[in-house]
Amino acid sequence: MANKVQTPETDIMVETKGKLELFFDKYGNKLLWGLACITVIAVAAYAWISISSNSDLEEENAAQAALTVALTAETADVVAFEAIVKDYAGTKAANTAAYLAGAEYLKAGDLANAKAMLEKYENVEGPAGEVINALVYTLRGDIAVEENDLLTASDLFGKAMAASADEFTYETNAKKLALVYEAQGDVAKAQQVYKDLVEKYPSLRIQYAKYIHE
Repeated sequence: MANKVQTPETDIMVETKGKLELFFDKYGNKLLWGLACITVIAVAAYAWISISSNSDLEEENAAQAALTVALTAETADVVAFEAIVKDYAGTKAANTAAYLAGAEYLKAGDLANAKAMLEKYENVEGPAGEVINALVYTLRGDIAVEENDLLTASDLFGKAMAASADEFTYETNAKKLALVYEAQGDVAKAQQVYKDLVEKYPSLRIQYAKYIHE
């Protein structure tokens, strides 16, 4: 078997994954818990909006009931989320289920199915919808990193930051974007991300001071 040749692209991939792995080793539990809380709150609020505004209340109610059952199960069931997407296509609950299915597939390392489900998600308006919009961009950015498509990853993390002003999601994506820029060797862009972050949220200035070199 021929020896593998280490290329600049391979170096970038290894460096990127290494930095992201270190990041999640340090912040993983906090981030996952925070994202879980945000998801539950966003889904609950979004569901209420869906039922209140959809003209076909019967179908939306049925879709929301199915989504509630799937969300309250002891373990997340990606099959149940997919069924909601298929059986209640066009409802807001099905749209949310597409995001949840994509998240579960990504957690399991199934990038192809994660991408397929996230492509079914359509951006929505309103505070709750904006948070989920941002989370979808985040997941798509994570997939791009796994595929070593750093240019796409930086674009998606940037879109996630623009999609919602929620502090937690903005900060999470800012960290990821800065890490991707660092892995690409663009320290100036990474610095600017941190500067923009503390400018937007001054309470984070002390926390990120060590990352900013004037």
